[in-house]
Amino acid sequence: MAGRLRSIIQMTADRLRPAGRTLYDAVRQTHAARLAIMAARLRKGLPLLAILVAGVLIFDFYLAWSSGRGVFVTLSPVSQIGAGIAAVLVGLAVLELVAAFAITLLTAALQVAYDTGRHRVRALLVIASAVALLGLGWRLAELTPSAIPATVLPVLGAGGLLALTIWFERAYRRPAYPGFRDFWVDVVAARSFLARAAHAE
Repeated sequence: MAGRLRSIIQMTADRLRPAGRTLYDAVRQTHAARLAIMAARLRKGLPLLAILVAGVLIFDFYLAWSSGRGVFVTLSPVSQIGAGIAAVLVGLAVLELVAAFAITLLTAALQVAYDTGRHRVRALLVIASAVALLGLGWRLAELTPSAIPATVLPVLGAGGLLALTIWFERAYRRPAYPGFRDFWVDVVAARSFLARAAHAE
């Protein structure tokens, strides 16, 4: 009896293994998975950029969860099962669309960096950080207790942009800095890396 049960389990596992492998390959081809792969591969060489990419991915999941939850709350009075299915589909769609948009922005940012050079990239980062901090200050000046949760993402976004600007200044414009890097070498390597990661290689 035990041998027969073991045989049935083994046959079931053998049949499920190809399906699992196919599902795994399909998941790796999604844009969200590619962002996760980028963050994982960047963590050693460029930890700050890895954190920023991971932050984009977390924000992506947050938007997907919020969208799915909104759909579920709206449709649940009609049908719980239908609302759940619709919420999952909407969440997955938002997750993939936002991840695809993020990868497109990363590609465009690297192209701008390649075309303009480190001095103009620094200027753009400084301007973007200043605008972000001014907008954040204006928002905090009118902050009410009920609006505190809505300010978490703007604070994190402005802080991340400021941290990126400071890191860029130290890493690419101060040769005495221990972590000084060659801007052009990094940009070319990042473009090649992004091209490979975009295809989940």
